[in-house]
Amino acid sequence: MGKDSYKDQPLHFFLDKLCSKSPEPGGGSASALVGATAASLCGMLAALTIDKKGYEEHRDFMKKTYEKAKALKDELLELLQKDTEAFDDAAKAFKMPKNTEEEKRKRAEAIEAGLKKATEVPLAIMEKSLEVSRLAIETLKRGNEMAITDGAISAIFAEASVVGAMFNVRINFSWMKDKEYVKSTEERISNIIEEAKKIRDEAVDYTLAKLQ
Repeated sequence: MGKDSYKDQPLHFFLDKLCSKSPEPGGGSASALVGATAASLCGMLAALTIDKKGYEEHRDFMKKTYEKAKALKDELLELLQKDTEAFDDAAKAFKMPKNTEEEKRKRAEAIEAGLKKATEVPLAIMEKSLEVSRLAIETLKRGNEMAITDGAISAIFAEASVVGAMFNVRINFSWMKDKEYVKSTEERISNIIEEAKKIRDEAVDYTLAKLQ
């Protein structure tokens, strides 16, 4: 029997499992859920702007934004599920025999491949959440000011998703032998974190100024 499928279950199903001794779902899946929530908030702001009087010039943009936000929400929910399975190959590799030099070599290769595969999912969560961040700040600046706080929270949650997933990327680095892969991935995630934080700060400052 495979892993539990979370995206089609009630929210409490996921949260009850998260709040247990089960090794999955964990922080990566939780980060994906936060990212999906951020995308949903961005979609909400767009939906509340589409037919709002006084925002006619932004109608087409908001329609496109709404569809993008829905797609990102769905992609992040898929990544939530994938994260529960991401470490399987590496976990199996760590249990491989290591009695001979040949077994040790095969085990080391399998661990390396498994760790890289496990890195792909949280890295994808980071990238998709950064897309949400970019969408949130554009929607915030053009959106219905009665729902402006939803846009700000979208940017805040998107950054939180980025940072949370980052830990699940970096935790794999300590066991990896391929230092060039680690270096290039580290640069990649650093750029994502920096941009998401910048957008988050801009969203907060913009919203606070509007509220005042």
